[in-house]
Amino acid sequence: MEGHIVRTFDGEILNLRIRALQMGGYALDQVQRAVQALSDGDAAAAANVIARHDLVVEYARGIEEETVALIARRQPVASDLTTILGVARVATDLERVGNAARKIARIAIQLGASTEDMPPQRFYHDVRRMARLATGMLREALDCYDRLDVARSAEVIGRDAEVDTELQLALRELLTFVMEDPRRIGDMIHTVFALKAIERVGDHARNIAGLVARLASRELLEAPPAGVTS
Repeated sequence: MEGHIVRTFDGEILNLRIRALQMGGYALDQVQRAVQALSDGDAAAAANVIARHDLVVEYARGIEEETVALIARRQPVASDLTTILGVARVATDLERVGNAARKIARIAIQLGASTEDMPPQRFYHDVRRMARLATGMLREALDCYDRLDVARSAEVIGRDAEVDTELQLALRELLTFVMEDPRRIGDMIHTVFALKAIERVGDHARNIAGLVARLASRELLEAPPAGVTS
């Protein structure tokens, strides 16, 4: 009976981790859809991203409720508690990734409504480039979390500086573009907000990657995660 209880508990923890990874895949897809909608000037696609955000919230609330219930029901030892709390922290970062995707989608709709003609594709070149970097980081961070791959998680953390550098380059390019055509200043402001939202995706990917090392060394209970909190 005791062995059965242990196996059942292990299965509950595994299911919780799987839910977090499923949420990660969904949040990643939301960011990609939002960036595509912005790049294409597709207000309908952007509205769809916003409508789909409810599922991000459902994932987060479901994981939070199951985490609390599992701790109360099983009263886990420190190592299992570390794993369970890790799932909750991953879900928190992923919910904020979903928030960033929704923000990008809203910007796509605002841009479509505020201009008679959509900005040229040159305007979105940096958005797409940064999005590839940030979503690549998130994909890698989730895989590192799945495998508890500490070495690769360190590489993901290192790539955050690349996203920050790309943001600065993009801001300079946008400023140059607006100096050539001052009528686009409103578009530039919206695009800067989109770039900042993409940067946040990279920040949350860094948080998840940073969590991997703490999970592997069982330090989660002793030290809170570094990085962004909102």
